[in-house]
Parts: sequence; C-alpha cells; structure tokens
Amino acid sequence: MRKESMKLFYPVVILVFLLLSATNAFSLGEDPAPVPEPVQEDTLFSRYIAMGDSITHGFQSGSVDESRQSTAYGSLLAERMGADFKLPLLKFPGYLVNIEDVGKGNIAWWQYYYPLVGGVRVDDSQDINNFGITGAEPKSYRYSSGSEGGFYKLVLGSNGDTALNQSLGKNPTFISFWLGNNDVLGAALTCNMDDLGPLSDFSDNFQYIVQQILNKDSVMGAVMANVPDVTSIAYLNDVNDPDFPVGSLKPFWLKEVAGGMVLTPDDLGEIQEKAELINLEIEETAYANGWAFVNTNQVFSDIVSSGHELKDGNGNGTGRYVTADYLGGIFSLDGVHPSITGHAIVGNYMIEAINDSYGAGLAGINEYAVSENDSLYKDPYDPRNLIDGWIGDAIVFVVELFM
Repeated sequence: MRKESMKLFYPVVILVFLLLSATNAFSLGEDPAPVPEPVQEDTLFSRYIAMGDSITHGFQSGSVDESRQSTAYGSLLAERMGADFKLPLLKFPGYLVNIEDVGKGNIAWWQYYYPLVGGVRVDDSQDINNFGITGAEPKSYRYSSGSEGGFYKLVLGSNGDTALNQSLGKNPTFISFWLGNNDVLGAALTCNMDDLGPLSDFSDNFQYIVQQILNKDSVMGAVMANVPDVTSIAYLNDVNDPDFPVGSLKPFWLKEVAGGMVLTPDDLGEIQEKAELINLEIEETAYANGWAFVNTNQVFSDIVSSGHELKDGNGNGTGRYVTADYLGGIFSLDGVHPSITGHAIVGNYMIEAINDSYGAGLAGINEYAVSENDSLYKDPYDPRNLIDGWIGDAIVFVVELFM
C-alpha cells in the first residue's frame, strides 16, 4: 500500500470511519452443576470493575463517545448490581466519529474539533470503573500505560499506570474480564496473517493477569467471556471471484478484492484454530477458579445460524428477531462491534452466567425495550454505497494504523 498517498486522506477518514479491534452456553459435564448458595449481593458487587477491549470500552460504528458509552454491557451489569460504575467519557463525537452520526448529520461543524485533536475527556478524573480500552490485548493490558497515547491516554490518563494496575488498585469485589478478541481480530480486519501472532503472546500475559486477580484479596467473584468466531462477523463478506478459492472472504466495504484484502479458507482455518486454543484456555481458567463463564463463541455461532429472539425483562421471547448480518441488529456499522441492542444481549448472557454461578438474583435486561431506543435499529443507516474506491483504501490505512 502506498502510505505516502494514504496520509493525504487520513484527516478526513479520522472524521468518518474506524474499523477496529462479539443461550449463555456452558460446557456441561456428565453431572449437573450443584446449585450455588445465595450470595450477599451488596457485598459481592459493592465494587465492580470491567476489564476488556473495545467491546467493553463501548466502541460502536467507528467511535467511542459519551452518547453511547453507557449503553455498553458493563454499565448494564452495574445498573442491575446496584454498583457505581464511572466511565472515562469522551466528549461527543469521540476520538473519531460514529458512522451513523456522520451519515445522519448529527454532528455540528464545531464538534469535529474533538476528534481532530485526538479526543477529549469529559473530565480528567481517574475515579473510573470501566477499564475497557479499544485495541487492548492481555499484553498491552499488562504493560501499556497512558503514555502510550491514543485510547490508552484517554482511559488511563496521560501519565496513568497500566490498565491492570489501575483496575486492581480499585480493590474490586467483582470483575468482568473479556480480553483475547484482539489476539485474532487483527488478522481478520487487515486480511494479513502476519497480524495473527503467536499464541504465547496471549497465554503468558493472560495467565499473568489471572494470577494478579487471584492475588487480590478483595476480589470475591468474576465473570469471563471467550472469543467469538471473528471469521463470521459482519465485517467479512463472501468473495465472488474465480481467482480465489470458494469460501474466501473480504471486508464488506470492498466490492471486489483489492490490495490483497482477502482471507482464503486456509487463512480462516488458521484464525479459527488459534481462537479455539484461546477459548480453551479461557474456559478452563474460569472453571478452575470458580468464576462465571460465558461461551460467547457458541452464543454468536447460534445467532449466525438462527438469529436471536429479543427477550423482555423476564427472559420471555417477544417475537422480534435480530441477526448477525450487516444491519441485522447485532452489529454496529463497523461490522465488528456490537450495537446498542447487541450489548443488551451480551449483558443478559453475562447476567445469566453470574446468577447461575453465584446464586445471585440480578434482573434481566429488556432487550426489546433497548432495541426500541436503539437509533440504528429503529432508523437504519447504510453506508455501504459510500465506502468504495479511495475511501476503502483509506479505511485500510486507518485499520493498519491502529491495529
């Protein structure tokens, strides 16, 4: 790719697009799990923190901003826990800008100042509970401080310690822990298998974080989630080109394969194989430590196959279905991160896992009601007719810059 020419488009694309680094199914043994003793919820959930990446951060449709951060699953969990959950809010329209807001004209001209300067926090307080950081992996969670810049600075503070140290420094009693997506997502977004990296990068740092959590006396419980199949996300579409093997995929915003942006079946199998190993380690770790576990990989696979019937607050079906297709209701416009409705679904699976593992009685989320207030679901905006040609090339540049 000719990066000299791409730099000419960077300021524009930063204001328009960013595609980064988705039945709660437990692995059931021969015997049914014992019914847990009820917990003292005001103690277990008294100090809840969220560890994670862009999904936890609240990244949607190309941006993180104050208008949507509170719709991410961590905030939904905290509300039902009765726990304080302070967010590192970014002034609208965010570090970059949400594609929906651009397309619908929701951004005033003067508000573009905030993404132009790399995002601005609503306040500079480090009294936060959500330590999800867009682009984070276990390795960066362990080592990267606010001096890293970008989203690390905006979450951790310009001179802030690592996400791991800051989050555990809050003396949490309960933790949601969802890291590992970016250890496979990069290869899917860039269609570059060199971005897949060795499994040891995940495993060594993942186990270090787990041990630090176990060493923290204040921690009474946790919920962990594994990695969905990133080769099935709405970001990737079928390739209809006889020059490539049947089953090859490309980014949704390319009408035709260009610049090597294609994943062959062999590539997809390699990504899936690494994800399976990561998922095995996450699941074994959760069960070994008595933590709640959400098999988001199985959940997402079921949604890809059959869709998802939105539930009311009592867990009953409502007759409204969403799918994992682009504009199907699960994904935001980047085709990678959950929509507002998608976060409600994630939140319910986590609540189910927590209730089952700890004997808690957290109330469910009314997914139908959330969808009624999800502007992207109620009033869809389709940018796909705009993102071809040089804009598509510019998106590649941005993806490579941030991955």
